[in-house]
Amino acid sequence: MIKKMKMNLQLLKNINNSVLKKDYFVNESTKLSTNQKPLLDYSEMKEKFKNTFRDKKKLVNYLNEKNPAFNEDFELIRFLSAGATGVVYEGQMKKRKNAQKLAFKFKYTKNANRDKDEFQEIGILKKLHHKNITNIYAFTKIGTFMHYCVLELGKHGDLEKFMKVLLKRKILPETILCYFAQQILEGLQYMHKCKIIHNDIKQGNIVVDSNLDIKITDFSVSCTYANFNPDDEVEFPFMGTSKYICPEILSHTRMKVKEACKIDLYSLGVTLYELAFGEYPYKLNEVEHKDYDNILKNINNLKLEFPKDKKISPVCKDFLSHLLDKDYKIRYNIEQAMNHPWIKGAKIIKDEKENIFCLESFLINTITDNIPKFNEYIEKESQKGYY
Repeated sequence: MIKKMKMNLQLLKNINNSVLKKDYFVNESTKLSTNQKPLLDYSEMKEKFKNTFRDKKKLVNYLNEKNPAFNEDFELIRFLSAGATGVVYEGQMKKRKNAQKLAFKFKYTKNANRDKDEFQEIGILKKLHHKNITNIYAFTKIGTFMHYCVLELGKHGDLEKFMKVLLKRKILPETILCYFAQQILEGLQYMHKCKIIHNDIKQGNIVVDSNLDIKITDFSVSCTYANFNPDDEVEFPFMGTSKYICPEILSHTRMKVKEACKIDLYSLGVTLYELAFGEYPYKLNEVEHKDYDNILKNINNLKLEFPKDKKISPVCKDFLSHLLDKDYKIRYNIEQAMNHPWIKGAKIIKDEKENIFCLESFLINTITDNIPKFNEYIEKESQKGYY
């Protein structure tokens, strides 16, 4: 941990010296006047931005025009993903031997005169320093409608790619599910102590690093409630991905600020359920999962059930039931989740010598099913260059 921290500090120093001093703030002359209107609306611009910059060559050419310093200092290696407002690439610093791989997130900025709103994600990331949360090393504005940030890279990608590309399976063994759940909860616990709600916990926003450890990423719709009192009642806005949004948000329910952490715990429950069973807990078709009213209707009308053909321990099902409780007043808070027997009673051992994961507890005693040498398998598959 100390060695990694020193490396991160050195990287930050290098990036600050080579890039941030050259273009840390956008030139005032590039800002829009208050009377100037964009040719396209926000959603159209956002889609155009994503579709254009999925092409690495087009992005590099744009950077050459707007900020030549970027291409002097950094090299983009490959496209990783596209989110709601931007694209993510893997890259590294030039002119350095064995340079650490980094994630470069290029984001479309809605309005250059509203920096406080547009850069909220960066402000939140700068406040968070935890082993299960992605580190931010630097950020820079480019022109009027783009900024990028340099982030810690999850070598094996997000959980969706990790499952589909490397594991080639739809569900996780309970051993690994528990191991990942412990780490996500630790990251959320720290985040909530900092009075920050993620608002979009899902497989796509959880990455797996080279040590097979979990890091929470993408704080683009996160919010802070530091300026509220715990007993203040507020109606939290629609944020995040539709099928992961909790029922109290979907039904416009006012809730006390001290219960806000349960928004993330419901999303975590949906995510873990999908990883355990390969399906959404409340049946939805392709059309319904985009419709808020249908999602809320299904949650209210359907009973939470667990597929009988999947081997999951009763204590794991009990844990998921508490996270997915429809009544947020009864749903587990972060402390209850951390102290549940499935989480607290399980001791995960990563045996570096044998390259296996073991779960030792009074509940389960098994090695990872079907993939006995898990670390070795992942390393082998990751070298095939799937993504």
